[in-house]
Amino acid sequence: MASPARSILPRLEPTASLRQPATLTDDVLEEIFLRVASHADLARASAACVSFRRLIANRNFLRRFRSRHPPLLLGFLGGVGHEVFQPVEAPHPNAPVARALYRAGVFSFDYLPDCGEPGWSLSDVSDGRLLLEAEGSRVHGNGANRFAWPDLAVCDPLSRQYLLLPRMPEDLLASVQIKEREINHFDDSLVPSGDWEETSFRVLRMVLSRTTLVVLVFSSTSGCWSVGPSTTWDVLSFHVPPREPVLGRPQFAYGCCYRKLTYLSKLLKLDMNTMELSTVDLPPNNESHSIAIVEAGEGNLGMFNMIYNINEVTSVDYHIFGQNLSGRANEWHIKKTTTLPDCCLYQFIGSAQGYVFLVRIPTSLELYNWSQSRFEYVCFSLESKTSNIERVSGMGSSVCYLYFGFPSFLSPRRIQLYDTLQG
Repeated sequence: MASPARSILPRLEPTASLRQPATLTDDVLEEIFLRVASHADLARASAACVSFRRLIANRNFLRRFRSRHPPLLLGFLGGVGHEVFQPVEAPHPNAPVARALYRAGVFSFDYLPDCGEPGWSLSDVSDGRLLLEAEGSRVHGNGANRFAWPDLAVCDPLSRQYLLLPRMPEDLLASVQIKEREINHFDDSLVPSGDWEETSFRVLRMVLSRTTLVVLVFSSTSGCWSVGPSTTWDVLSFHVPPREPVLGRPQFAYGCCYRKLTYLSKLLKLDMNTMELSTVDLPPNNESHSIAIVEAGEGNLGMFNMIYNINEVTSVDYHIFGQNLSGRANEWHIKKTTTLPDCCLYQFIGSAQGYVFLVRIPTSLELYNWSQSRFEYVCFSLESKTSNIERVSGMGSSVCYLYFGFPSFLSPRRIQLYDTLQG
């Protein structure tokens, strides 16, 4: 009996092995990681394996990543004791990272040397660093033996590292022919470096007398103070010395420091590269207005100023100062007017990354009725290009500084606190 027929499958000849996927070299991976827009997603990628972590933690990669992705607005420093951290609130996209930073308690300053009562107070914030002043060390008066320069410290709150600045030598001001008893006012501020990887920094001190303005600079590279430019109010065309307080908070744009001169429609300009002093005339009727300086693009200077209706701020004007606008050189040109959410009191607290930040503050009536209803300070952001206004956070005070930063693993000069911030 014949065996049943079987279907015989044709014999397959050996074929070329399946093509293996291309190896992702470090160069390719770096280009991929550079396009990760979220800092949190990059952190998760760095935790995936040792090779990813090694690549992402590389200083060259971090420099490239930070050049594409600016630091995050995480909150505000100010309020009681001048060191309270107020994180941005949801639905702000940075709220989760800001809350984690708040829970980590990095703004306690308990690692700084004891400076006596009332302790360290905040003077300025820039590039993730804080400039602190020992309030008990400041003695100021026009009489002899009634003057002392304050003790200063610059710290990085995430790494808990700090540097105590040396006192300014007594003979430094004598070299520019100004006596301590003639000083009416002085203040200190950090100079933005523009490079978050940079470990060196500068502190700018402006000293004012009734006739003279002197600029002094501390450099962490040299470790000492030096004399910068000095001039007189007459040279700056201030025929009558301004009343105190003379200068508003320093604002930086295009490597220059700008300060509003109180009671005058003028800006004092200090070029941080050439160390030259000059003035810029503001549009008329800005003697007592609050202003914010921004970079308007193409080297042009931008300015926001508040428009008042009796005792309330109703809107904000945006001006641009430049040489290629409307065919006229070195003039202010108004670009737009933005109506604010409520007709009440506002003040600017800073600007960064194309935004200005302003705080709603209580009116006289609200202060009078403080016991009946708790007033909340509220911070808003105003975008220069679109004029969009958004609530950022409730606040405990109008005296505050913007705090921008990266997740700690993105900065080589900081301790690796990512695991802490994740909790």
